[in-house]
Amino acid sequence: MFAKCEKPCSSPQCDGEKNKSRFALSRTKPKKLWELNPSRMCSVVGTCLTLAELQRIKRRTKVEFGAETVPDYDLHGYFVKAASTNAPVGRAMQIALERKYTQTWKNFTQATSVEHLRALWQGALADGDVAGAYWALLAHPLVTLELEEIAFGEVHMLSHLAGSTHRTDLKTMSKNKIELEKLREELEQARCYVWSRDRIIAGLRTELDDSRREARNAAFVNINGSSETMGGATSKKSLMVIIESLRDALNKADKLNFGMQDALARKAKRIEFLETERYRLKEELTAMEEESRVLETTIPAFMGDICANDGGLCPGEEACPYDLCRKRVLYVGGRATSVSRYRNVVEGWNGEFLHHDGGLEQSFERLGGLLERADLVVFPVDCVSHAAVDHIKSRCRQNGKRLVAVRSSGLGSFMRGLQNIAAPLTEERALPSNAELEYRQ
Repeated sequence: MFAKCEKPCSSPQCDGEKNKSRFALSRTKPKKLWELNPSRMCSVVGTCLTLAELQRIKRRTKVEFGAETVPDYDLHGYFVKAASTNAPVGRAMQIALERKYTQTWKNFTQATSVEHLRALWQGALADGDVAGAYWALLAHPLVTLELEEIAFGEVHMLSHLAGSTHRTDLKTMSKNKIELEKLREELEQARCYVWSRDRIIAGLRTELDDSRREARNAAFVNINGSSETMGGATSKKSLMVIIESLRDALNKADKLNFGMQDALARKAKRIEFLETERYRLKEELTAMEEESRVLETTIPAFMGDICANDGGLCPGEEACPYDLCRKRVLYVGGRATSVSRYRNVVEGWNGEFLHHDGGLEQSFERLGGLLERADLVVFPVDCVSHAAVDHIKSRCRQNGKRLVAVRSSGLGSFMRGLQNIAAPLTEERALPSNAELEYRQ
């Protein structure tokens, strides 16, 4: 009469079946690019592989375009088509994705249901770790068409936000150039001021020497005048007059000397302050010029996840010439709005990015756990608490970990700090060999 209800199985046999299923998924290889939904290919290539990586694959597979310089849009379009076929170029792209997102794929293979897979995607989206998670989601055997469409829509909107961010970065670079020009003018004014102070001090010294000379001449005249008086009739009164006049001349000379010395001391202090300020401005100017250069040459490579050519991307293959060799980089502090860009830089340079806000919302217990995982720690001196700095300095000394302080929380300062740690990227390290390509055919 009533349908028989089945209770959830909790026996060891059922648990064993679940473990077998989880183990099987953990060993599952991702779907090949040419097995994915063709309508998603443009977003996968544009989001998950940078223009610099596509340029290296182009050289590695000896693809010829008939022109020395290839527009970014044409390069992107070619690889979107090539990814849809099981050919050398498509296989090279597949290998590049599997290498770049090894850890991300490992995390996604833990999903044993569609809901679990959805939760992993939403977590990655919240952390700003979109590129690897998007590929891992679409390549996962459990992904559904509904979940695929949701992810595609979110990535599509992020591409618009990325374009807006790129334009903001260009505005920031323009402001930096204006500020650099202003600093140059201030530095030149400081130099002129120091030069004028030197002239004033030289003039004061000349006046002091002249006053001393006048005092000596006055004393000499008084003594000569007194000798004529004593030639007639020397008196005690005349001697007192001579002594008094000499004393007055000496007092005037002493006062003038004291005033000159005091003026010289004030000018010397002012010159010392200006020299210190000039040195500080020069150092800041050099740092800002270097950071602007880093931004100008490197930012375009990390904006390659935009499908359309928004603002003109630089096709230079040298835009990302560094390799962090899979080091874990912990960034403490900084601005929350810039965390996703820090992450893109580290992952684009073959590293793993970790972040802690320095105690604003996250606890120091979490910071301790992140410090244990990190290979090196970076913090901006202008955007982190003193307590957090003291904590990470102490822990880094105890564990022998490298600590890098950067000038500011700007992207240029962060990238400049990493350049001193990362090794130059070589084509041999960045791409699979011919043997690997043949093996994966």
